Amino acid sequence: MSQSSQHSLAQRALELVATVVFAAYALAFTARLAAEAHATPQALSIAAGLVGGYLIADLLSGLAHWVGDRFFEETTPIIGPGFIAPFRQHHVAPEEMVEHGLVELVGNTAVLALPTLAAAFHLLDLASGAPLTLLAGALILSAMVGGVCTNLFHRWAHMERPPRLARWMQALGVVITPERHAVHHSNGFDSSYCITTGWLNAPMDRLGVWAWLERRLHRAGSRAGQKTR
Repeated sequence: MSQSSQHSLAQRALELVATVVFAAYALAFTARLAAEAHATPQALSIAAGLVGGYLIADLLSGLAHWVGDRFFEETTPIIGPGFIAPFRQHHVAPEEMVEHGLVELVGNTAVLALPTLAAAFHLLDLASGAPLTLLAGALILSAMVGGVCTNLFHRWAHMERPPRLARWMQALGVVITPERHAVHHSNGFDSSYCITTGWLNAPMDRLGVWAWLERRLHRAGSRAGQKTR
């Protein structure tokens, strides 16, 4: 077996283990939060954390998508093949991701999110019932779960016949819909980057946030280049 094949198998095994362990932590975390939602202050804190975390997941998906689309190259060392290339290839063949398996879709993100979720699970004293602690716990749980599930939601937005659960969630607007995501693919790939729910796309596009950030980064890069001459 070649070294690259061994690396591929090791990576797949890592992603599979991370996905399973992440799911176990997420379920246990959810159960612990649910056990503390027995009074109004606690329930409100948990609800606020879940919504806030989900918004953070949408924002982070947009940031990652924006960087993947607008910066670096597929040949950039380290991040090029594994991070930049999938975004660029998706523009050329958007339907390919429909064929990807669950672990292939979420495994990489699960590897990155697992340490944060596990640390929060073990370090936050959720049993104290303190509203701020519950708020923090719910926010982290929602952000991490939303982030890990983003590519799954993204795949649903490209499927002609998504599962019934997907159609139900799309109808409720709690995951990215084909209509919201189509804006990105029809506008030159320079807008509507958020792909968890797409809730933030309209306000961020309307305010020109991505274009403003890109101008700022290019100016900063130009100034840095001038200083090194």
